[in-house]
Amino acid sequence: MEGNAYLGELSAGIIYLLAGARLVRLGVRSAQIPERLLGTSLIMIGLSGILYSLPDIQLFSPFETPIFFAARVAYLPGCMLVALFTARVFRSGQRWASGLVYGLTAMVVTGVSGSVAGGDWEGFSLGNGWFWFEWVGYTIPFGWAAIEAFQQYRQARRRVSIGVCEPSVCNRMFLWSMFGAIQFSSCVIVLGQYAAYERENVFTSTWDLLYSSATLAALIVIWLAFFPPRVYVRWINAASDEKVPTSDRSH
Repeated sequence: MEGNAYLGELSAGIIYLLAGARLVRLGVRSAQIPERLLGTSLIMIGLSGILYSLPDIQLFSPFETPIFFAARVAYLPGCMLVALFTARVFRSGQRWASGLVYGLTAMVVTGVSGSVAGGDWEGFSLGNGWFWFEWVGYTIPFGWAAIEAFQQYRQARRRVSIGVCEPSVCNRMFLWSMFGAIQFSSCVIVLGQYAAYERENVFTSTWDLLYSSATLAALIVIWLAFFPPRVYVRWINAASDEKVPTSDRSH
């Protein structure tokens, strides 16, 4: 990365770790598996971000390739856990959803194995056909999450309008859909990053800026969805009250 761009990646990784740890702790307290799945996913994504930033620190620069491989290996389980979370929460008991999770996992494992066998440990080579197995495998989970959550959000909006759904639950569906869409966009942005890296052997500032902006947006969405400030909750509830007819509020 150019200049101090790695600081954004490092900071984002730390925030993902903290958010994931809080979700895991919440899941343990409530004995809810979805929170633990999602929390572990964020921890893995955060760990990956931290590892990707380390080679820009002089102490770790001689170990760039093994560190990048470790970051790659940390990121992929996080993506698969997003797919598993989506299947469990939105498509529970549906065989096609479970099959999709297995299929995506197989694509990722195949892509990594093939590229490593060909000498591409970092996974940045777009010219390597195995790369695309891996890329599709880790990108689809976020697009899937965005679609499923948005469908649930639309249904929740109708339930909120008749007073049978909490506004905060409806808003969380919307935010999770946004998170999936932003992460999907990030996966597209990395194609530009990797193409530049192949040419110049460095992550250029332009692509770093785009990726960092998407990462920041994703972090904001995560915090609003799962750790919303009180002022935000009050705003969501007030906006919902304005839409619900007075007759419905009395029931």
